[in-house]
Amino acid sequence: MQCKEVLTRLWEYLDEELTPEEADCVAFHLRGCAQCHPAYCCDRALLQLLARQRLACSAPAALVLAVRARLRRS
Repeated sequence: MQCKEVLTRLWEYLDEELTPEEADCVAFHLRGCAQCHPAYCCDRALLQLLARQRLACSAPAALVLAVRARLRRS
C-alpha cells in the first residue's frame, strides 16, 4: 500500500471500518513509513481528545434526538 492510499484511508482505519486485511496493510505501512506515521499519531491523538471531551460534555437531549432521527431517515 502506498502513502497516498494510506493517508486517504487513515480515518477508516482509525474508526475500524476497514476489513481485517486492509487494516493489516495500513498498519504494516504505518510501522515503516516515517512520512505517514506522524499523520496517524496526530489523527489518533485528535480522536482521543474528542473521546475525553465527550465524557466531560454532553449534547442537549433535544439535539441528540434530532440527529438520531435524521440519521435514521438517511
